[in-house]
Amino acid sequence: MNDQIQPSNVEEWFPRDIQNKYIEHIVHQPGFKITRRQATYFVRLWGYGYLMHQGMAAAPISTLNRQISSFYCSHSDAADLFYTETSGTPRAAGQMIDKLASKNLLRRGEADGVATRLSLNIPQSFEPTDPEVEDSFFTDAFDARNDATLVASLLEDVYSYDPERPESMLYNIKKGLRQWARKYPEGLRVLRRESTGEPIGFSAFLPAHPDSEEKFDLAPSLSVHLSRLDVRDEDPIQVATKGDPDCYAVFVRSWQIQLNLWTYETACTFIKDSHQTLQTIREDFPNLSDIYTIAIHPLSENFALTLGFRATKADPNSSLRWLYMPLDRFLALDYEDILLNIDYNHRYG
Repeated sequence: MNDQIQPSNVEEWFPRDIQNKYIEHIVHQPGFKITRRQATYFVRLWGYGYLMHQGMAAAPISTLNRQISSFYCSHSDAADLFYTETSGTPRAAGQMIDKLASKNLLRRGEADGVATRLSLNIPQSFEPTDPEVEDSFFTDAFDARNDATLVASLLEDVYSYDPERPESMLYNIKKGLRQWARKYPEGLRVLRRESTGEPIGFSAFLPAHPDSEEKFDLAPSLSVHLSRLDVRDEDPIQVATKGDPDCYAVFVRSWQIQLNLWTYETACTFIKDSHQTLQTIREDFPNLSDIYTIAIHPLSENFALTLGFRATKADPNSSLRWLYMPLDRFLALDYEDILLNIDYNHRYG
């Protein structure tokens, strides 16, 4: 039956809505720098290989699995498979296969003169979780010993939206997280999976030292730390000493949920925890009155603006801007009602 598979008819044997489910899931996987176009082509190769293994009796595809054998695919077939809405040549398709191979998502094998045998390397995380058995989540303190590397991977994916980021940021992010945990662990929180305990969300509320408060009235790019950190540089905004009566501002250094897990439920759970965390911090800093943050990812900025933060100081050299809200106003938010206004399906990918 395999010879009945027509790559150009991909949407007949692999419906667009099923493709999109996998594409949306893959493109927001933390740690994988894969564009939506690359994810689309990889998913179509996955579906093609699946039917080459299962036969056309398995069409139309409703779900994929990772257990597929290697399969032959010519550059001409790949072009028909990839370029259903745009024009593309077999040469361009071959270059895309090379690009996916460079990301360790597939390997080329022997050729039969016309086609090359492809073996897909499909990470387990590329299989979407069955909604009926989805995890529940709970909030917890950040554990620097066990969470730093996993949280750093989550944040690196978010910080990829900063055009001035260095090529790799994992070491810098882990270093910064561990420094914050030593200086004020009470301000670091995570959202964990119930099944594994792994963090899928991270927040950092750090009271700003009085000598650092002027930074909130300067260009925000001067205070971006983890996504551009030179390991020799000092954190531009230092943490206040517990009990300092001259500490008036808390800096939200990070507030992120894994991009493919942003939902109304996870957002409400984490914001509730943020309320409780800030109330605890105010016990340490009785004059705390202001909240400032910088949103690097557009989903984070839209989230903050919906909550009621307002933009203050913009950056003349980038799209970054300071976002501000009085602490009392934040603690009084009816967030369960406000968060109904977020479009959680808009990932800005």
